Amino acid sequence: MKRNLITFLLLLSLNYAGFTQTVKVQVYPEILKQKIESIGGNYCQANYTNHAWDAIGEATLSEFRPSHVRLALPLQFENQPYETYKGEKIVEQPTVITLLEAMKRMKTEFGVTNFTISVWRVPNAVVDKPERNDKRRIKPEHYAEVIDMITAFLTEAKTKYGVEADYFSFNESDGGYMTIFSPEETIVFFKMAAERFQKAGLKTKFLWADTAQTLGTVEFATMIAADSTIWKYLGPLCFHSWWSEEIPDSEFERIASFAKAWNRPVWCSELGFDAMAWRTRGMNESWDYAFRFAKISLRMMKYAEVEVSMYWTWQNNYGIMSADTKTKYPSYFVTRHYTDFMNTGTQIIHSLSSDSEILSICGINKEGKNVIQIINLKKEPVSIEISGIAGKLSKSVITTEKNNWNENNIQVKVSGDKKVAEIEAESLNTLVF
Repeated sequence: MKRNLITFLLLLSLNYAGFTQTVKVQVYPEILKQKIESIGGNYCQANYTNHAWDAIGEATLSEFRPSHVRLALPLQFENQPYETYKGEKIVEQPTVITLLEAMKRMKTEFGVTNFTISVWRVPNAVVDKPERNDKRRIKPEHYAEVIDMITAFLTEAKTKYGVEADYFSFNESDGGYMTIFSPEETIVFFKMAAERFQKAGLKTKFLWADTAQTLGTVEFATMIAADSTIWKYLGPLCFHSWWSEEIPDSEFERIASFAKAWNRPVWCSELGFDAMAWRTRGMNESWDYAFRFAKISLRMMKYAEVEVSMYWTWQNNYGIMSADTKTKYPSYFVTRHYTDFMNTGTQIIHSLSSDSEILSICGINKEGKNVIQIINLKKEPVSIEISGIAGKLSKSVITTEKNNWNENNIQVKVSGDKKVAEIEAESLNTLVF
């Protein structure tokens, strides 16, 4: 008994002396996953204010140069009679004009090449429960009216502003925020809209699902695809990553497997972890928000094999910086780990960690360099033994609660074909070889 106690105390003393646990991360460059097409963002201020543009949006467009963006098209206006914006009159609305102007600037000034337009709310006159804020169902007899408005907007964008939308969706229609569709209703509406789009000379297709969260995406998408005549109108399999922190990785993997079976890419059109974060004042400015955001970003990219992700948001809504852009929040620096190092052209390759509290993702970027990102969830530093990566360490970045952006301070020792990196407690790390 005395001997066991001495052994325990010795181990304890070694731990406090700074010795760290060694975790193994094995990289398999021969096992290819998805290739990243774009890390983009949501620009949805037309939904929440009377102007589609803001300073944060301009800053993120300038700094991150996203090729793919998602924008909100308002189809209801408070304190205005429906007749004033019904049908083609939608393009006369001042807020809608700012949206059209924003799209033109995004294309001509910032190089955006792919546009998704989503609708949250529709006029009271066309829904079954106008008194509700959510789960508002468009009456079938009003489908054509709503399609009139959407088609008018898309046509105006193409013919007058030189921007053609690639995809359209009703935001989170499976859950009804704010407009709800069953799969059967989705099929009917999409068919009607697709015919109108084609007659108008538009190339616009539909995001397949655009669901409110990871869970239920496969089921909702499966029911939509039950009608084979709609397949030609469907684009990427698309979901939002809200409320997904506690689900197993296998749920993300289900989405990846389902998309492969249908030969469709996977998009995450709203990347985030808590859709109700706005209820906690200042939450998006905190380290807790940033660190949780880092975790969901890595898991979504690694296990759902997302090719296009759109961060919520790159404007002044869950903003990653202050409204005047002068103060960058921790989530801004987390975002940069992905936009700077895991962006367009990066080929994701398979990797495994021996510890569930050490998250890893690895890729080969368009310059041919190996990039590995490691999140240490532990409250103590860890030695990471990395196998399967070639080359010398050329750059590293650490983000922690105390230091948002610490460059080239990760120590890596080479031991045979292995590299051992010392990783700080509760940190996001990017290493480029």
